[in-house]
Amino acid sequence: MNPAVTIVLPVHNAQRTLRSSLLGLMELAETTGRRIQVAVVDDGSTDATYEIACELASEFPQLQVLRQPYQRGLGAALEQVRTRLGVTDVVAHNGIGEIDHQELALLLNAGTERRDAPHANAAAMAGEGRGARRAGSPPALAARLVEAHRSGGAFRWLRIDEPAPSRRKRSTTPVLGAALDGLMPSMSSFGSPLAGGK
Repeated sequence: MNPAVTIVLPVHNAQRTLRSSLLGLMELAETTGRRIQVAVVDDGSTDATYEIACELASEFPQLQVLRQPYQRGLGAALEQVRTRLGVTDVVAHNGIGEIDHQELALLLNAGTERRDAPHANAAAMAGEGRGARRAGSPPALAARLVEAHRSGGAFRWLRIDEPAPSRRKRSTTPVLGAALDGLMPSMSSFGSPLAGGK
């Protein structure tokens, strides 16, 4: 049997279409013969999107629901899937267009292997602007999926890398504490009424 495929669906205020989209994905798993896990990431919705996803997750064990407290975009959704579910190879929806079950079925049936997935790494993203030092930075991943959407499809295989360690040097002294130490006179320079001063 084929290995399980994790499908990432970032959604925002999708209460009207989410139920039918997710039920369609559950049917798709049966028709393609692929084992799937669907990770719905509620991206700060202000409607009943999260509640609908949780209700369906109680019926379908292969459905996982994650939540971002405010709208953070696709890159943050992918990072949450990597850290909370422990998966790195996913089929991700760009979060922009409608969920096209036929497109996803073609992608799953085409034999596209995870090893062919675009590999996000720091070297490849070095010239992509602010935040690109981090492998899989949210702006870089979101830009890649928007471009993929423009080129014809909303779903793409992706490999989510761990973030690169920060290159910033950390101070051993807290900055605020060091600044206040230089500005505040010590209490011993003032006469204290408790110590017998006037």
